[in-house]
Amino acid sequence: MTTIAHAAAAHREEDRLPFEHALALAMASQARLVSVHASSEPDAEHRILGADEVLRAWNAESRVTHDKMVHTCCDDPVDTTLDALRRLQPDLVVVGTHARSGIARWMMASRAEALAENLPSPTLVVPMGARSFVNEGAVKLSKVVIPAGDDACAKASCEALRRLLHRSSLPPGEVVLLRVGGDDSMPALPLPEGWTCRLEHAQGSIPEAITGAAQDADLIVMATHGQDSIFDAFVGTNTERVFHAAPCPVLAVPLV
Repeated sequence: MTTIAHAAAAHREEDRLPFEHALALAMASQARLVSVHASSEPDAEHRILGADEVLRAWNAESRVTHDKMVHTCCDDPVDTTLDALRRLQPDLVVVGTHARSGIARWMMASRAEALAENLPSPTLVVPMGARSFVNEGAVKLSKVVIPAGDDACAKASCEALRRLLHRSSLPPGEVVLLRVGGDDSMPALPLPEGWTCRLEHAQGSIPEAITGAAQDADLIVMATHGQDSIFDAFVGTNTERVFHAAPCPVLAVPLV
């Protein structure tokens, strides 16, 4: 069975949007859902949102296998969450994030960034206040933007989209392959069955071009190499900067 991990936040209401995405995806693909929370407090499990209460609010007849995993191992809660997720080895991780940039981002390292950069599985990052692709439990993925830094990135992103849609009965949608700069080639992509693809060009800053192209999109799928410079550590990689400005959720796909 496919396993989707939800990296639970400390506050239930702050966690509702990412949890709803994790739950709806688990329901659509008949996956097991595991909420992972870093805490040593005895009542920590009771602070994690439960699937049944959200499903009742949606009037959903489907049921989802939902487990709660409270983990303690390190002083740092991000390291503790990473340790739990490495043990769990999920197929997908879902986490929320806040908008931060510059010094605020540098001083308050984002948990979402740490998970996306240090786990082998794709990480669905749901920015607080972003447009949701979940409505009363129904998943809508009609338009997906895939930035194509190179052909390998585009293909890895398409493969991740295929895996995300595996076993779901969602209707086909459209992939917008975004080229920033002069390259106008269209690689052969492993599109999900029935999906179409069109090429779109943009100029300027890569993060701004991506968020601009995604103004009416349901999802951005980005392949990422993680941080590889001091500039990235301070300002953030292109993927990280998109996390904090995206109008919709972002699926970060690690490249090995």
